[in-house]
Amino acid sequence: MPQISETEVFRACRTLFGPELQLSRDFLRCLQPSGVRSAFRKKAKATHPDRFAVAACNIREKQLRLFQDLNQAHETVQAYLKQRDLASATGSIRSRPGGPSQPRRRHDNSHSKYYRGPLPPRPLQFGLFLYYLGVIPFSAVIAALVWQRQQRPVLGDIAKRWGWLSDVQVRQILNFRSGGSKFGERAEHLGLLTPLQVRAILLHQRSRQRQMGHFFIEQGFFDEEILNLLLEKLAEHNRTYRQGYSGQYYYRHRN
Repeated sequence: MPQISETEVFRACRTLFGPELQLSRDFLRCLQPSGVRSAFRKKAKATHPDRFAVAACNIREKQLRLFQDLNQAHETVQAYLKQRDLASATGSIRSRPGGPSQPRRRHDNSHSKYYRGPLPPRPLQFGLFLYYLGVIPFSAVIAALVWQRQQRPVLGDIAKRWGWLSDVQVRQILNFRSGGSKFGERAEHLGLLTPLQVRAILLHQRSRQRQMGHFFIEQGFFDEEILNLLLEKLAEHNRTYRQGYSGQYYYRHRN
């Protein structure tokens, strides 16, 4: 996400709110999306080109330029608000040489150890990315993994539902103690499932579980809007360091 400079947002605010507005950093800190939307709607009604459809050509062109400038200003301020909220949630994300500031937390009593250091220069899974960003403690990563695993349907149940295994075969796989510790590996070793079937079952299993970000929302670490911004940051980070790594990391936004 491109960073919006203070000069850009001041210029955009003058377009949205008018040149008579006294702009300051305090104003930017207090600015809310609802106020931006209200100012945009008010100005859009006054400058919309449709209101000047029967005016002279030069006036129509002028109003079109004004309306385009207004739309650009609105997009700039909205992007700045997202940038501001993300910085607040993640402690200004690497804005200081000593690492991120401690983010706003609701769980200081239950989760005490937050990482304070640089992001590793390699692709990261979402939970570890949040930990290294200083947004959540490592204990929350573990809790999220447990929460996620509890939602997964059992591999044997999926295989039985699809008619690939019987109850007897599932028990045979569970009782088999060599050839790999995982259910799929055991099933392949016994010749009861093919590698393609195991992969299909695993993909279905993962598709049935909720994404990890919802756990952190439920625990109060951040809200859905911040989650989307963090996913964009994760994709940006992983794109930067993906060279030489497999495609198991997120490079694009995922809902």
